[in-house]
Amino acid sequence: MSSEALGSLRLSRRVQAHLSLARISNSPTVASNVLAGAAIGGALSLSTRTLLLMVAMVLFYTAGMYLNDLLDYRIDLRERPERPLPSGTVSRGEATTVTVLLFAAGLGLLALVSVPALLGGVALTTLIVVYDLWHKTNPLSPVLMAGTRMLVYLIAALAFTPVLTPSLMLWMVLLGLYIVGLTSIAKTERRPGLTRYWPAVLLVLPAVYFAVSMPSVSLGTGLPLFLLFLGWTAYSLSFLYWPARRDVGRTVGSLIAGVSLVDAQVLLLQVAPLYLLLLALAAFALTLFWQRFIKGT
Repeated sequence: MSSEALGSLRLSRRVQAHLSLARISNSPTVASNVLAGAAIGGALSLSTRTLLLMVAMVLFYTAGMYLNDLLDYRIDLRERPERPLPSGTVSRGEATTVTVLLFAAGLGLLALVSVPALLGGVALTTLIVVYDLWHKTNPLSPVLMAGTRMLVYLIAALAFTPVLTPSLMLWMVLLGLYIVGLTSIAKTERRPGLTRYWPAVLLVLPAVYFAVSMPSVSLGTGLPLFLLFLGWTAYSLSFLYWPARRDVGRTVGSLIAGVSLVDAQVLLLQVAPLYLLLLALAAFALTLFWQRFIKGT
């Protein structure tokens, strides 16, 4: 192999390693979170401010993923030596630099949006750091993870309205409960035996509220979305509760993609334009597609 070909191969591996550290496959769900939160705040069109929020939130998410691997380095040396940091494909110094730059860039973008958005970004950064520092042994870590996604809704909504509406508070709680269920399932990946059923109950609560509210929207779009969400959630859980096909990682990855289906329900109830709903559905599909190449967990 020529030196040029070898150099290209090394570059390709490094790019792949950084994408793996970033869990880039899950980023579309963060973007759809922003669409949903902004819609609750009254932003029913795709504006420059919405795009800035999307990029900022994805930067925060990516920084959190890098930080997670940095703090789990010694554990990954034993349990997942193929990961980019323990394998040496990406150095810890390089990963640290990227993490700091990502957080700084996210805060910088939020400063362009508004002061409340920037303050929300500071709170989000703090919560991400606390979660990454203390998620392995903390029984409340699913709540902390839920808090990060809830803050995305909050920051996006407050970028367009100063009012904490009942709709915003309700959907923050519903999204948070979905994330608690998802994260609780993820924590069972290395445990033998079946997972308890209570996380599955939390996962369907957004659909329960959506079903109750469905008469206010067109059944032509509301019912298919409701059935898609329930069907996808049931399919995802089949890899958890069906012993013959147990694959917790696949369940978690599928449920992460399902976050965008929660967002789609929010958008429909906010009577958002069809193209925003289609963007949320595209985020769901894109997450699944990218997970084929970059693991989401």
